[in-house]
Amino acid sequence: MAYLTTRKPIGNLFNLHNEMGRLFGDLLSSQDGDSNTENSSWMPTVDISETENGFEIHAELPGVTDDDLNVSVTDNLLTIKGEKRQEEKTEGKNYHRVERRYGSFQRSFTLPRQVNTSDIKAGFKDGILTLSIPKAEEAMPTEIQINTSE
Repeated sequence: MAYLTTRKPIGNLFNLHNEMGRLFGDLLSSQDGDSNTENSSWMPTVDISETENGFEIHAELPGVTDDDLNVSVTDNLLTIKGEKRQEEKTEGKNYHRVERRYGSFQRSFTLPRQVNTSDIKAGFKDGILTLSIPKAEEAMPTEIQINTSE
């Protein structure tokens, strides 16, 4: 007897991502939680990368203006929050489908202790927020000179 199974590669990928996050601790972990979803109608997606000198966060914020965006750091908790506003002119329009999401959002990330929060740089272009978070001097790799004396 043959059984038909359904594969869910995307679901498995998200499960793997969540498990890896749990295994490797809270380095740049998200503080959003599932309970926060009822307070916001959408959640921007982010990419987080690490270089030798720091971390970069790229957040997709289509339709958000820089006036409706705020970035702050408190006790190594980086918070991005803002609002995506819906068009106010709706007269004469009969919507058949509305799939775009609007409303307030907030994402928070725990930063590693070895970052220099006072030197974080933020840029916003074409709906992408880019945050450059430099590592502190003590977190940078240093080369130790080896003396060869006879």
